[in-house]
Amino acid sequence: MTFSALIPARLNSTRLKRKLLKKINGIPLIVRTYQNIKSFNFFDNVTVVTESEEIIKTLKEYNINFLKSKKKHLTGTDRIAEFANDIISDFVINVQGDEPFIEKDDLKKVIDEFKKDKQKKIDVVSLMSRINVKKQIIDPNNVKVVVDKNNDSIIFTRSVIPYQRSDINPIFYKHVGIYGFRKSFLKDFSKYEQTPLEKSEKIEALRIVENGKKIRMIEIFNEHISIDTPEDLKRAKLLFSLK
Repeated sequence: MTFSALIPARLNSTRLKRKLLKKINGIPLIVRTYQNIKSFNFFDNVTVVTESEEIIKTLKEYNINFLKSKKKHLTGTDRIAEFANDIISDFVINVQGDEPFIEKDDLKKVIDEFKKDKQKKIDVVSLMSRINVKKQIIDPNNVKVVVDKNNDSIIFTRSVIPYQRSDINPIFYKHVGIYGFRKSFLKDFSKYEQTPLEKSEKIEALRIVENGKKIRMIEIFNEHISIDTPEDLKRAKLLFSLK
């Protein structure tokens, strides 16, 4: 089995403008993410996928592998799916460019899940973590996921789910946007049209679910930090200064 890591990167973010080029203690965020993933030594190659000339200029300065998209894409998965036929590896791990703190153990869980799948029934693997604080549960920026008894996804939503009754304390899971794809499935995904729920929720995982596919969800226990707001960026700078 061979694995590649692809990091989709776009410049036009909404809550934190041009965030991938924001510097964390002197080094651009996209470079921090790449360096972190590269250091794990899991992958045959680690590559950034982008259509942005500004991001490409930065990648060249740091001698980072990249693929240039031929067009703009709706989601990160669409961006990497463009190159599905060019990827030599059996599996592709999609790591968001604003994830400089993803833990080695968490990515290893994605890889190990594919290695255990001797019958090749699993096409997509992703991550989730428990959330217990009400503010986090009701926050629409935290995508919630509900799973079946096999930890396969049932639904993803920005709403509060499951419903909380007075006599029951359900478990709430936050979706962590790391995806592992069997390459053959990534080719299929590139042919899917955007689906109604995906358009409404702005969650690309719903395109997979609405096409009748399951996503194997793996629970992780490390704190998950992505850079989405100016406050996140301040926190990231502090955390890197403590390393």
